[in-house]
Amino acid sequence: MNPAVTVGIWVAGKIDAITAGAYIAAQIVGALLGALLIGAVLPTGAVHATLSGTPQLSPSVTLVQGIWIEVVLTFFLVSAVFGTAVSPDAPRIGGFGIGLAIFVDALVGGSLTGAMMNPARAIGPAIVAHEMHGQAVYWIGPLVGAVVAAALWRWVLLPKS
Repeated sequence: MNPAVTVGIWVAGKIDAITAGAYIAAQIVGALLGALLIGAVLPTGAVHATLSGTPQLSPSVTLVQGIWIEVVLTFFLVSAVFGTAVSPDAPRIGGFGIGLAIFVDALVGGSLTGAMMNPARAIGPAIVAHEMHGQAVYWIGPLVGAVVAAALWRWVLLPKS
């Protein structure tokens, strides 16, 4: 449910480009539907006050700093995915390992960028709230972090088969 992870899996050669594209399209549609559902279920004042859940950069973080923060956070998330769910040699603790990576990333980056690590999660609410400010952080950072992690795993860490 994360386009950055999907791109990482594609870079590692675990899925083809057509499948990756279809997954990413479905993930973005799902994020849009989720944001619309939030708007339909929650009180209007709360939805407007939170911009439907659109992530915001901390005032102390520049656009470039935000991108780098998201690169690092997503690198660790995608590494956790590969280390616990993709690698055939990994212990099968995917849910725990990936969840722990998300938890730590949220603690570290939550107050700075919202620790999105997920372009779909960022774009869905942004479109619904008509608040596209800073979206480059939530696309460039996670995609770069995912590609770097996937390349490391593909060419260095995954067993050669």
